[in-house]
Amino acid sequence: MPEMKVLLISKHAKTGGAAIATHRLMEALQDHSVDVSMLVQEMDANMESTYHTTGTVLKKWINLVRFIIERLVFLLYEKSSTIRFLFSLANTGEGITGNRHFREADIIHLHWINAGFLSLRSLKGILDSGKPVVWTFHDMWAFTGGCHYALDCEEYTRNCGNCPYLKKPHPGDLSHRIWKRKEKIFQKRKFVIVTPSNWLGQCAQSSSLLKHCEVHTIHNPIDHSVFKPAEKEIACENLGLDPGKNYILFGAANVGNMLKGFDYFVKAIQRLYKEMEGDDGIEIVLFGKSRDDVTHLFPFKTHRISFTGSLRKIVDLYSAAHLFAIPSLQDNLPNTIIESLFCGTPVVAFNSGGIPEMIDHKVNGYLGEYRSGKDLAEGMKWVLTSDHYEELSANARRIAEERYSREKSIELHVELYHKLLEQHS
Repeated sequence: MPEMKVLLISKHAKTGGAAIATHRLMEALQDHSVDVSMLVQEMDANMESTYHTTGTVLKKWINLVRFIIERLVFLLYEKSSTIRFLFSLANTGEGITGNRHFREADIIHLHWINAGFLSLRSLKGILDSGKPVVWTFHDMWAFTGGCHYALDCEEYTRNCGNCPYLKKPHPGDLSHRIWKRKEKIFQKRKFVIVTPSNWLGQCAQSSSLLKHCEVHTIHNPIDHSVFKPAEKEIACENLGLDPGKNYILFGAANVGNMLKGFDYFVKAIQRLYKEMEGDDGIEIVLFGKSRDDVTHLFPFKTHRISFTGSLRKIVDLYSAAHLFAIPSLQDNLPNTIIESLFCGTPVVAFNSGGIPEMIDHKVNGYLGEYRSGKDLAEGMKWVLTSDHYEELSANARRIAEERYSREKSIELHVELYHKLLEQHS
């Protein structure tokens, strides 16, 4: 096979689920001797094979100004502050086709590029560069009029408009105008889509913007030799927790993100407390960014743990937990679910988005009725009181290994890259 140079492009190097998935893809490809690097807008520290477009303090300020401009424009239209970062205009961004790493690459592989990094104009430049382009979707933004997840709205299958994220939705609203801009760019330009979940792939194929595109479903690579069950006693000791307790883990980069379903989690825990008659053997662990006063919402004792770059600590969190709760209202193929399953920790979630592809109901977790705090509580209770927890835990690990092999993910990525190179030769 011919040699190739692959460039992964992402807003961040390791901040957020999409960036983590992109960085893991780079590391996995490197382990298989692929010449791959990553281009991001900014990063906090030097990272091997990762380059950034921000070399000066002035450029950092320009990045910030671009981000603020996009947010200020959307402020005029947004329905409420709760959805402020769930809609991206891509009206401002930087051009990267002149970047040395872009010029030297044989394959351009886009990932999450919003928040003032790449604009629609930047995307047009990339697609016009003559290089083969792969784009991994980590949400629905590429084929909507601006939202990252459409929830119950199906306007993306038509031409957007009447957007539920906007305070004055109508047929020709902001979402429709952005849709029209995307239509102009995507109509006559080719790129190949990768989606981590079958669900997101089906959404892309049913969209009005990208139904003509080639779509491949390839899960994100996660190293099962890193994410594996640890002894609960040791994990708890490392975290300062009591190994005699049953911990319910809830994690999100920002629990205030409406899509993560935190309000449903709170209601479910309050219901669970009543049904379990205040069982003091149950405690909550919140992992991620949350308000200092959030613990008062829970009747069970609650621990707050900040995000960390330590994989060991993340594995300890999953291993210390009796279950992982993730009531996302819509999600692609969350890294956190795969990580939890690899660590042998059953998952309780809503039957929504790509999550049903990951959880077999009452086999490796529990799929609750969509937006039902009552059923979420029932799922947590079912796991906590199960007489077959060890089997449930073993199923979690086994099913994750069967479905989310790191080697299979890389094999499919490399196969796709070579196919594109042959077509462009």
